[in-house]
Amino acid sequence: MNVPNLITVSRLCVTALVFVCLEVIPDAAKPVAALVWTAFVLFLVAAFTDFLDGYLARKWGMVTAFGRVADPFADKVLACGSFVTLLQFPAVTAERHLTTWYVVVVLAREFLVTAIRGVVEASGQPFPADRLGKWKMVTQCWTIGALMTMVAGTDLWVWAAVAGFWLSLLLTVVSGVNYVWKARAVLFGGLR
Repeated sequence: MNVPNLITVSRLCVTALVFVCLEVIPDAAKPVAALVWTAFVLFLVAAFTDFLDGYLARKWGMVTAFGRVADPFADKVLACGSFVTLLQFPAVTAERHLTTWYVVVVLAREFLVTAIRGVVEASGQPFPADRLGKWKMVTQCWTIGALMTMVAGTDLWVWAAVAGFWLSLLLTVVSGVNYVWKARAVLFGGLR
């Protein structure tokens, strides 16, 4: 276990705390602002570790099989879990800033990419995240952060939630299609 891998594991722990803060709120229609702001800060810390662990692993030459599996897993738990958890709050769903169909698209893309990654890597080829996938994660985190501020009771970041929703949706779909395209030789190589 090296430092980048410990950071990845810590992201899962911090992510769990984000969910706890949002789930212990007794009434989703009247969220406790202190708990939501705590979740927001913890979410920002977890999102930053997504950048940090990969950067350190590459810089220090500590890329491991564990990190190649755990890092995208931790990212998916953070983003998908946050979107699912936020669906309970009328402050973001009633205003249509977060919809169930959007969350289904995000989850479907993550299942698809995980399956593709497994097939390609089982064939002996590496299948790392690309820039589109990283930008997708950035826009999803932006959207989640903006939605959390709305749940906390501020309207200051509504524009950021709306812009993030549409941009992250676009990048979620485009990056998913891009991963299918990159893996086409393995996925469809036997077809004529």
